[in-house]
Amino acid sequence: MTESLFHKITPRAIRVWQWGNSIGNLFYFIIPAGYALFFGLEGHHFWMVVSLTTLFLLIWILSIVWMPYLTWKNWRYAVDEKEIDLKRGVFIKSRTLIPLSRVQHVDTRQGPLLRWYGLSSVTISTAATTHEIPALDAVIADRVRRQISTFARLAEDDV
Repeated sequence: MTESLFHKITPRAIRVWQWGNSIGNLFYFIIPAGYALFFGLEGHHFWMVVSLTTLFLLIWILSIVWMPYLTWKNWRYAVDEKEIDLKRGVFIKSRTLIPLSRVQHVDTRQGPLLRWYGLSSVTISTAATTHEIPALDAVIADRVRRQISTFARLAEDDV
């Protein structure tokens, strides 16, 4: 597929991923808190707690500010009559080609954050695994789901 056929996901996905990462990565702060409870804050244990807290705070901030933008910047998808092409990855780039003859069913999903921002994810199930196109506008997600379903039926008829 040529690069011009690829679609980007909506920029509102960045905000959803920021909220998801900010909530989901809070549990890392349990590690320094547990260390402090188990060993106390005497002597070198104090500096260990400070170091762990600083490290996890830095990781938490990067997961909110930097990673959602990079994830959004690198996500592309394309759908044509023969296959679905997914390009993604920040550090490790991945490209998945899903033949439409292998598609068993297609769904759209919305969690609370996606619903709040008017977004949906499209999940594509094959016999081997499930693939996802995350955070599309709800209208576009329905259109992509119908398009994949139609193309899959046509590919099934050709086989």
